[in-house]
Amino acid sequence: MNQRQFSALDDYFDALLDEPAVRLQVSAEAANAAARPVVYVDPKEEERRRALESLLATVAELKEEEAASADPQSRQAEPVIDVPSPAEMPVVAPEVQPEPAPWRNMDTEAQFQALFFEVAGMTFAVPLTHLGGIYQLDRLTSLFGKPAWFAGIMTERERQLSVVDTARWAMPGHTQDEQYQYVVTLGESNWGLSCHQLKGTALLSREQVKWRTTPGTRPWLAGMVKEKMCALLHVDALIALLEQGKNIDGQRV
Repeated sequence: MNQRQFSALDDYFDALLDEPAVRLQVSAEAANAAARPVVYVDPKEEERRRALESLLATVAELKEEEAASADPQSRQAEPVIDVPSPAEMPVVAPEVQPEPAPWRNMDTEAQFQALFFEVAGMTFAVPLTHLGGIYQLDRLTSLFGKPAWFAGIMTERERQLSVVDTARWAMPGHTQDEQYQYVVTLGESNWGLSCHQLKGTALLSREQVKWRTTPGTRPWLAGMVKEKMCALLHVDALIALLEQGKNIDGQRV
């Protein structure tokens, strides 16, 4: 509160004090109260007196606080917060997302067995070392929110297989309902490719395959079996695409 405010309050209180005095019993006569006549006190005047005393006490406290704040020696020392300089602050490294492992083609023996299966007129091959199993297609349970190429869940000996409508996965825009007969599972995953026919196995040499050296836009393609002119599946890359919800073109549809 500034000096002008204090002066205004003093003038106001002086005006109040100039009004007719309140008749009160003084404390010095309290001992003889029983022997002297009781002085009548107007309740309104008593209430007014108490309010005035409270205001005067408040003004006095405010004056003391202002005087104390003006005197540097009377101020209480405020706690000092030790803020480290930018150079002293620990450096928190941003979280770095691990980069995906670089693509590399499958390793096979010089000669290896491969299974051939057909989907809507297309033939695919998968090395038996990367084959999980072959099952008769059974009742599927559809799941909400999955891509169009996700056929559903098939239960096989307490195992939940995620079955792919391979024609829709391999041919984006394909809408025809296919009558598949088998499910070819991939490695140790729960993913299975539905197919129309199993075309048996054959012994291949590495020279019979035109291997890819770069992933290109189809990392799932390990190479082409020359004599049969069919795609040899890169099983690990194919599983990664399915896990990401991507089709043959790497699109989420």
